[in-house]
Amino acid sequence: MLEQREGVNTGAWARLQEALSRGVVGGSLQRLDVRADVFLAELGAVREVRSLFGQAFEFGPTLKEQLRSLAQDRKARDLAISSPPGLSTEGLEKELLEAGFKRTLKPFQLENLATILRLPHGADFSVPGAGKTTVALANFALNRSRGRVDQLLVVAPIAAFQAWKEDSAVCLAPIPSVAVHTGPRAFIPEETDILLTNYNRVASDYDRIREFVSLRTTQVVLDEAHRIKKGEQGVHGRAVLDLAYAASRRDVLTGTPAPQGAYDLVAPVRFLYPGQDQQILPASAYLERDGRDPDVLQATSAAISRYFVRTPKSRLELPPTDFTVVTEPLGPIQQSIYDALLGKYRGEFALDKDERRRFDRLGRIMMYLLEAATNPMLLVSGSDEYDQQGFVHPPLELRGDEPIAQLLQQYREHETPWKYQRVAEIVREAASRNEKVLVWSTFVRNLKILAHHLEEFRPAIVHGGVPPEDGAPSGVITREAELDRFRNDPECSVLLANPAACGEGVSLHHWCHHAVYLDRTFNAGHYLQSQDRIHRLGLNEGTITNFTLLISRGTIDEAVEGRLREKIVALSQLMDDPGLVQVALPEPDTDGSDSAVGSDDVSAMVSLLTADG
Repeated sequence: MLEQREGVNTGAWARLQEALSRGVVGGSLQRLDVRADVFLAELGAVREVRSLFGQAFEFGPTLKEQLRSLAQDRKARDLAISSPPGLSTEGLEKELLEAGFKRTLKPFQLENLATILRLPHGADFSVPGAGKTTVALANFALNRSRGRVDQLLVVAPIAAFQAWKEDSAVCLAPIPSVAVHTGPRAFIPEETDILLTNYNRVASDYDRIREFVSLRTTQVVLDEAHRIKKGEQGVHGRAVLDLAYAASRRDVLTGTPAPQGAYDLVAPVRFLYPGQDQQILPASAYLERDGRDPDVLQATSAAISRYFVRTPKSRLELPPTDFTVVTEPLGPIQQSIYDALLGKYRGEFALDKDERRRFDRLGRIMMYLLEAATNPMLLVSGSDEYDQQGFVHPPLELRGDEPIAQLLQQYREHETPWKYQRVAEIVREAASRNEKVLVWSTFVRNLKILAHHLEEFRPAIVHGGVPPEDGAPSGVITREAELDRFRNDPECSVLLANPAACGEGVSLHHWCHHAVYLDRTFNAGHYLQSQDRIHRLGLNEGTITNFTLLISRGTIDEAVEGRLREKIVALSQLMDDPGLVQVALPEPDTDGSDSAVGSDDVSAMVSLLTADG
């Protein structure tokens, strides 16, 4: 409760009201009832009111204790990064056994655990498949054994829930009580040791999740933590950042911590060390447009090096990847449709001088161009109800008498997308060898149409409209059932999936060694994460993982390829992991002096639309 005492500067009070507005739950003209974690998250505004307006604050005992805790956290961080290494890996192994941890950690996992335990809060940026979940559970087992925490909250994509359930049962003794939080009306048992929830559900049921974290000392782990990169600008990021103040221990896990550049690290660091991020990160990391500048990457990499661990793919000693890039021209009618669409937007875009309106339309234009480069018939349908929210778009507006409408009618009757034909050939050839293929597409409609084209191969399909097992109505096909069918049914030769629903938390490397990309977007995180579904720890020696990229010549596909390369090179520099380029791109980067800084995605689209036809 914040009370405005007599004589307070009205401007100072208005500034506080503005800063704390998202946490206000009641009050009056002279009093604000504000969530404590939002107040703590906005201490910068409090300092501003003190310095600019000369106002004094009187804090009550509970708030004083929380401020004292933040100060202790800062001291613990300073001590951790300046002190020598602590317990040896041999000592850790012994302590893990005594704490009831049953799985034997690999040497690099023990090294990561030793480093993370030295920090009051830590980040594991190891590549997907390196065992981040196992190391996090070992971290929890030791912190619980040492009396520092009582329970664990895991915020993760739904696809990762199964791995957390299975690994906790295998790793911890006695087997912990694991509950899944399915939403605002979900029952959370009192004896829960590990609670699994996702980013959406934290935001929609924040007060109950915060209560769970506050009632007992809780370790909070963010799995696939790059999902909060929008920070306070995103609903999910804001809720999770607020939750940090209630947690006793905080850890973040992601193999792609900064898919767009250095700026992506701001939100994870704020979660780990609330109020301390500006003491850790260089000022240049806060300028999103400069996020892939070499100097910014170098400065940010040096600044965060003491706060995270990363096992690169080279340390996993995985068998190599093999890339096939198939670049083919569009069919005659499809080419005419693509050219007409590009010409339409070039003309409209040149006339539109409103920068904000131009920006808002670029995402929609990108969707239409990607569709035209893959299957033009998607243009008349618009997005599927189960497409990722950021990819929602209406059908292409057509009067019916323009040339492109006539071309679409001809296309339906006379052509089949070359990419569909190539996917069918790849799947047919693999099935003849009793092998399985994973096909990725951004668009759910693509997956549904392909399911019809490939029906003889009994395709499994996973997208946002296929519900998870937890909370699904009886008799409904679930993600787990489809994944199980792909893994174990010999008649199911292909899995059709989109990265938004299946790109994280799923392991398919024991069953599938070939992934085909029907289309890709500028989202480097989706691309990298999707690769790691089949190229991860546990592959048999000599197994070659194949990736086939289908690129329509002279289209937006080529622009996407170039942008993804820039982002992956930047991430490799930021994480000091040059091997990332070699395993994630079609060929090694032969010129290491190439700048990772390029125009951002908006500029890439502008260049495409303003190029000479």
